[in-house]
Amino acid sequence: MKQSLFFIVIFTIITGASWSIWAYRHATIPVTDIDAMKKVEYGKNTAHEKIFWIDKYEVTNGQYWRWDESLQFPENKVDYPVTGITWYQARDYAAFVGKRLPTKAEWMMAANATLQDEFNPWDAIERIPYVPQSENHVYRVGKFWRDRTAIGLANMASNVWEWTADTLRLADSSLAAVVKGGFTYKKKKLYFTGIEKTDTVRVDETHPDLGFRCIRDKN
Repeated sequence: MKQSLFFIVIFTIITGASWSIWAYRHATIPVTDIDAMKKVEYGKNTAHEKIFWIDKYEVTNGQYWRWDESLQFPENKVDYPVTGITWYQARDYAAFVGKRLPTKAEWMMAANATLQDEFNPWDAIERIPYVPQSENHVYRVGKFWRDRTAIGLANMASNVWEWTADTLRLADSSLAAVVKGGFTYKKKKLYFTGIEKTDTVRVDETHPDLGFRCIRDKN
């Protein structure tokens, strides 16, 4: 092989690989992939075995709009997490599609679930700071390619906070729900929170950085 041809082949391979990586990080996620769910098995073969399926991504504007056409959002944000909805709306949507909101414990089970002896990525991944690009810091689902759990769940340590099924009474007797995930600010930078961060929000409140994902019990 001539030297010039050799370099052309090498250049083509490198260019193709670089394009594949860029496309993986930036391409719009197909609707069929958005609808994907992942199986979670906890305490397998024990008296406390728990099996359910959980959404790979947060529920998107496009998915929610199919249930409630009054939802308004920019055309280019169909694959962004739906936000600005109450806990009741999230619960009712989940019931409509034959699912439900995860409890805090189930959300954590899913975030920590591994396949056989695989390591959990949260044990090693360094939290990457992001300079805020918009007021509410909501991005397309799956945008942060490093934010994947061992079983392939996306955005459990970034993007929007997520409603869970767990509720509690606050000091003023109002009802609130536990939320998980989301971003944390530190010195004017945006950081992944990891999966440990927990907060509470009143069930009738809406926030521009609060969405949800659903689960389905084992059939």
